[in-house]
Amino acid sequence: MAVTWSPTRVRSTGSTGSTGSAGSVGSVGSVGSVGPAGAAGTACPAGRLGAVVRVYRRYRPLSWSARVWLHLCGVAVSVAVCVVLGGWWPAPVLAAAAVVAVSGYERLRSAPGLRSVRVHEGGLVLVAADGREEPLPWSAVEATEYSPGGPRGEHEHGRIWPAGADEPLVLAHLRGLGGLFRELEERLSPGLRAALHETLRTEGSVRFARGRLTVTACGLVHRPAHPLAATEAHRWTEVLSARASALGELEIRTHSAGLPLTFPVPNARAAAGFLEDLRTAAAG
Repeated sequence: MAVTWSPTRVRSTGSTGSTGSAGSVGSVGSVGSVGPAGAAGTACPAGRLGAVVRVYRRYRPLSWSARVWLHLCGVAVSVAVCVVLGGWWPAPVLAAAAVVAVSGYERLRSAPGLRSVRVHEGGLVLVAADGREEPLPWSAVEATEYSPGGPRGEHEHGRIWPAGADEPLVLAHLRGLGGLFRELEERLSPGLRAALHETLRTEGSVRFARGRLTVTACGLVHRPAHPLAATEAHRWTEVLSARASALGELEIRTHSAGLPLTFPVPNARAAAGFLEDLRTAAAG
């Protein structure tokens, strides 16, 4: 019977070590919130996570309407300056200065909720607005997922699944958020990759993206999202590559498909490495 990939399922079959099981980390779910420290926070104080590697601080973005008004004010000031000086040459410089000023003001504004996220050698520390700290060791992080945002004003955000928590912790409005989640991917990928191999060995198959992709020792089975589309099966010899795309999706290229197959899965890098291991083993 195929096993659907999920953070909890992979954790339960994975090895201990950098991704071993841990207790609950308290209440999570709202953007940038920190709940009361649970078992993981009590068992591992922040001082035991080692030296600080990086700090990601929170900022409060301006609303779309406020940003438009500020830019319009900047345009008005630029036009007035150009009229006074009798030429249009200062306009590009003033426009660029206005954009930089708005961006800088946006990032310097204080924000409620989570104040910052510190990356230590041994895990993360979530710092609340009142200074409370909740440690989150690497062993207590089951999976992560990053969304870069969109062209219509959607802000970038990411989700972290702590071990034993019912809902993920959602992080947003942190400077360098993409870098934080790339670092988390690098930290978690080896353990999650090993857990996927263990799941395949014990269960015979693993399903991704709510069953749209089934992985077995012999190859892949792709069930398209459209109900009338035919299911496709690909042996490992027909698979060209598997990688994590720039959008954080699992991207698979095959000989028969002109376009790559893409699947939204948490920790796409670990999933891609798992598929590449199977493809390489089949080719050898």
